[in-house]
Amino acid sequence: MPKVLTFSRTFPAYHPKAGQPTNFVEKITKNLHHLGTPPWDIPDEIFTTEIYYIVDSKRHTIRSGNRWKVGDKFSPRVWSGKPYQSKQIIIAPDIEVKKVWPVEIEFFGGSFYVQLPVKKNHWTLLSAGDVAKNDGLEVHDFIDWFKVHPKSKAFNFKGQVICWDESVIY
Repeated sequence: MPKVLTFSRTFPAYHPKAGQPTNFVEKITKNLHHLGTPPWDIPDEIFTTEIYYIVDSKRHTIRSGNRWKVGDKFSPRVWSGKPYQSKQIIIAPDIEVKKVWPVEIEFFGGSFYVQLPVKKNHWTLLSAGDVAKNDGLEVHDFIDWFKVHPKSKAFNFKGQVICWDESVIY
């Protein structure tokens, strides 16, 4: 049975773009069509054809924890209304996870770092721009999504990049 992954239809309350659309439904759909997944019906209230044709693809997602592995399947969903207080809408057929990377995102001393732990105390630094694009965001929106309040001196996020597009390489 697939796990459930919910995607936000709007930017979170702490983000400078709070409440504005993320267009993740269209971005995920675009990527899946590019990968050869046949079309499926998506309710008009959560999908805008015009947006589909102008946005880039979302090729992966980043989540906290360490519960995903290659071969897992997930059911991609969005909330019909207020998160955690409304029905979930399935936005695509179940998707297989093709790649998984551990990731650490740090904000320290005014700098933002995205890194893959290679071994103890050794990391590979990634381009925040590349990771943001593959995640379906502009780099400044990606940074604001993961960065805590601007007055904070430090922040550390540990999780996984969950990728359904085999062409993504880090």
